[in-house]
Amino acid sequence: MTPTSLIIVTDRGSLKAYKVTETPTRGPHLHLVQAFDTTDAHGRYQDKLTDQAGASASRAAPGHVNSIAERTGIDNENDRKIFKQLADSIIDIVHREGKDGWSLAAPASIHSSVVELLPADVRDRVVEYVKSDLVKIEPAKLATHFRSLQPL
Repeated sequence: MTPTSLIIVTDRGSLKAYKVTETPTRGPHLHLVQAFDTTDAHGRYQDKLTDQAGASASRAAPGHVNSIAERTGIDNENDRKIFKQLADSIIDIVHREGKDGWSLAAPASIHSSVVELLPADVRDRVVEYVKSDLVKIEPAKLATHFRSLQPL
């Protein structure tokens, strides 16, 4: 089995990448190499979108109500942008840091949407997928969530 040299944990709004180094006495050690928050994932739509200068979409002209279909289209487009941003960042990090195998943890709700945006050369080097939101787990405890980092 290819060893994991990089762990990437992500959720809809954040991404963290850790370089894995083996220590002879204490097992794997994780070193943060990159972290960021996606700006489109945070905040409320009425704070981001307006119909006219100074007026939010929810306070549009009398008699004009945004339909659910309009908001759903905005939601879908926003999700696509977020997933694309996450996938692009993963590609950059894996090409730069993940020379051997790498592992990915993402919540089940976004996992397949992000993974299908990754090119084959990046997906082929995945050692392990974990469908969990591990972004807020401290690095010292993160290794316990990956079978590929457990001693045989």
